[in-house]
Amino acid sequence: MEIRDLERFGFNVAEGLELCADDEDIYKEVLETALEEGEEKIPFIEELMQQKDYTRYVIEVHGLKNAAKQIGCDKLSDMSKASELAGKAGDYATVDANHDAIIEEYKRVIEAIKQLF
Repeated sequence: MEIRDLERFGFNVAEGLELCADDEDIYKEVLETALEEGEEKIPFIEELMQQKDYTRYVIEVHGLKNAAKQIGCDKLSDMSKASELAGKAGDYATVDANHDAIIEEYKRVIEAIKQLF
């Protein structure tokens, strides 16, 4: 699989490359880092939700928002941003309601990256 093939998984590859100085090698390194972090962060974010630790949860989805944007995953970035803003506003019902969709999208992104490598 080539980097451009990530587009069929919803990645904005052009944006991801642009944020990596249009260097495919740098983009691949960033994707590898995202893969490693994702495998650790998914269970951690799920644990925070189970514990209803909204303070830490908001911090984690803030980081996810930025990391997703950097690799061109606009959908995951936007979803994370919505939960981050809801959490900061104390709207925990929305955070709860959005959680499963964020995790599913995050898993889908990680699986797509795995196929690249």
